[in-house]
Amino acid sequence: MDIISSIKQWTEAALQEGYFLVEAEQKAGSKKISVFIDGDKGVNIETCRLISKVLSEKLDEMDYGDGAYYLEVSSPGADRPLLQPRQYPKHIGRELQVKLVGNNEITGKLQEVIKDGIVLLLKDIKKGYKQATEKAISFHEIKESNVLISFK
Repeated sequence: MDIISSIKQWTEAALQEGYFLVEAEQKAGSKKISVFIDGDKGVNIETCRLISKVLSEKLDEMDYGDGAYYLEVSSPGADRPLLQPRQYPKHIGRELQVKLVGNNEITGKLQEVIKDGIVLLLKDIKKGYKQATEKAISFHEIKESNVLISFK
């Protein structure tokens, strides 16, 4: 088993109810291991600290790597795409830019999360969201989703 698979397994075992692993990654040739966790109601620094401690202990036990490594445990942040269906509910009412598998892009306001996907309100160019059209999108159709940050 590779190190990222192990880290995913250890993280999922250590997380308390209400929290989940979004992604763990290590770029080729890098000593940095990034672990992104989230929660149904967000994630705080204490949870990140506890997971970091568990992972550091596991990595030290197995004497990982030829030298020092850098472990980063954090929430995904606003600049990272939504990767898990469980991330969507807390973004209801916010605008998303959704890249579909066929490389089409849709921008709309997240109205609801359904069993197998999401429902977006597509903005009318002239009337905005007042006469928006609903569009259901399956999670299987979504290549990447990003929350659009508004400073209004």
